[in-house]
Amino acid sequence: MRTGLAIMSPLIPILKEDYQLSSFALSFLTSLSIVCFAGSAFLMPLVGRIGSTNRVIGTALLVLTGAMIIRAVGNVPLLYFSSLTIGITIAILNFSLPVWVKENVPRHSGLVTGIYITLMGGFANIAIAVAVPLATATSLGWRLSMVPWIVIGVFSSAWWFLRNAKMPSQTHVPEPAKFHRELLRKPGAWSIALFFGLQAMMGYGATTWMPTILVSKGFSLTDAGLWLSITGFAGSTFGIVAPYYGSKLKDFRILLSTIALILTISMTAFTLDSGWHLIVWLLISNFGFAFAFPLCLVLTVTRSVEAGETRSLSIMTQSVGYSMAAFSPGIVALIFDISNNWNTALLFTIGIGVILIGVGYKAGSPEKIVI
Repeated sequence: MRTGLAIMSPLIPILKEDYQLSSFALSFLTSLSIVCFAGSAFLMPLVGRIGSTNRVIGTALLVLTGAMIIRAVGNVPLLYFSSLTIGITIAILNFSLPVWVKENVPRHSGLVTGIYITLMGGFANIAIAVAVPLATATSLGWRLSMVPWIVIGVFSSAWWFLRNAKMPSQTHVPEPAKFHRELLRKPGAWSIALFFGLQAMMGYGATTWMPTILVSKGFSLTDAGLWLSITGFAGSTFGIVAPYYGSKLKDFRILLSTIALILTISMTAFTLDSGWHLIVWLLISNFGFAFAFPLCLVLTVTRSVEAGETRSLSIMTQSVGYSMAAFSPGIVALIFDISNNWNTALLFTIGIGVILIGVGYKAGSPEKIVI
């Protein structure tokens, strides 16, 4: 799922040199996919017409693999088209996998969800680590970096469709209930959505350009991808415990504000420090992001009353949040194109972090959001 998006970050310096694109233009390779995340929940009634959850997942895998092939053989316009298609398929899978877990292993949903989230993050970080070595290994260049994931996609799609052929026909994915528009008038709902959006703006704004920033600070592109992968994997491994312990809390205010403070400090230190210390700050920031994201999802459960309201709050949170995040890589890139200084560009993420501290205190309130 996530390799198609994650792999572009370490390849951006190579793509920039090959196609002479500005940093702002390259930012859309990430932003297009994030925009698709924002509309994922509203897309599902149409996707549900494909058939059962198994068929939806199999079709999404097939389209995702096709988009990776198009990216590997295409030109610049097809790069953007593939990013859009990959974003749509990841969005569909984001929604479908929890449904599959609920349908097939309801008694072990927490365990299975934790396993696939960890594997998803792990493989994304592997993709980041091997992207540059593969891109520089042969005359095929960056296109070779896509080949392992295309192969995995082909086998995964084939296995899923063969598996489905042996199973009895299943019902369509149920059409979601109506969105609770009353949430749009609730400050508590907006605080959660804004916290999700601001932490995502920090995350995507920094991570998209992190290999490029590390290169500007003296790292080789290969080492930059490797360290980004290692610290990202470490963060996601520990971040998996956040939903478990977070679900036991009633008041998240101090926790969310503390996470926001840690993220702000790490981004500030990243602009001021240099050398191997940057790896420490990168690790700290990845821990922060690994905790912030799942805690936002926990909040949609703990602060809502009924299942339908939870779903609506989740839709609002992710739609608003990912819409905000989609602009972040472009804003950071635009500041760099103007200033020609990555430290200046990162001031944007620091400013977002300062706001996040206050929003986190509001979002973490134990008060229920009553519709």
